[in-house]
Amino acid sequence: MELTLPHLSQPLKLWEKLELVTGEGNEAGIYTARIEDFLGEGIVISSPEYIKGSTLLRENAEVRILFTKEDAAYQCYSRIKKHPVSGKNFYLLTPPRNVKRVQRRQFVRIDMHEQLRYARISPVMEWENYAERLEWTQTTTINMSGGGLLLKLNGELELLDRVFVQVSLFPGQGLPETVAGIVRRVLTIEKQMMAGIEFIVGEHLGEFFKSTDIKRMPASVTRFNYRAQNRLASYIFQQEIELRKKGLL
Repeated sequence: MELTLPHLSQPLKLWEKLELVTGEGNEAGIYTARIEDFLGEGIVISSPEYIKGSTLLRENAEVRILFTKEDAAYQCYSRIKKHPVSGKNFYLLTPPRNVKRVQRRQFVRIDMHEQLRYARISPVMEWENYAERLEWTQTTTINMSGGGLLLKLNGELELLDRVFVQVSLFPGQGLPETVAGIVRRVLTIEKQMMAGIEFIVGEHLGEFFKSTDIKRMPASVTRFNYRAQNRLASYIFQQEIELRKKGLL
C-alpha cells in the first residue's frame, strides 16, 4: 500500500514515520506518528507521540506534516481527526495538500560528535601526487547539517580557506568519502577554536576551483552532488526525530 502525491519524488508507504506540527513559533506542538493505512478520506496514522511544545493536537486541527525521502525533505498540510479502527484509537489525516520540498537553506542542524579529518587545499596546489602533499588533521565535529559542519580547530584554518573533509560516518551512509568545503567562519567559544565549513556540492565546484584542478581532485569530491547532499540532510533529519523522541532536544 502506498500513496502518490504531486511534487513528491517517491510515494508515501505504510509504517513511514511522519512529524506533525500544530501551532506556530516557539509554542508549536511537535508529534511523531507512523502511517497505518491509506483510505479514500485520507491517511490513517498511529496515535501521535508528543515530542515537545505547548500547543496540543485537537480534533480537526490543522497540522504541518514533515517527512523525508531519499532526495529531500518535504512538507504538506492536513487536518487531523480521531478515527477508531479495529478497537484501537487511530487518527486520520485528511488528504495532504500543498506538498513541497523544504528549501535547501532550511537544513536541520544537530549536535553530532563524529570523527573526521581535514586538509587545507593550497591556493597553488601541486596536484601531481597531491595525496602525499596534503597534511591531514584529525578532529571531531561539533554539529552538522546537510549544508556543512562545525568542527574543533587547532588554529591552522582561516576564513575562506578551501579544504578536503573526510567524515567517518559518510561511507556507511553511502556518501562520498572525501568532500570539498570552504571555511565560512572561525570562532572561539570557551577557549575552544572552531571553524564552520560549508560543503561544496559537485555542481558548484567550478565557482571555487579551476576546471583543470577539479579533474585532478579525488573522484568522490564531484560525487557529492545535490542528490548526495539531500541524502545527508535526510539522514540528519531522521537523527533529529530520534533525539526528540528520546527527549534530548
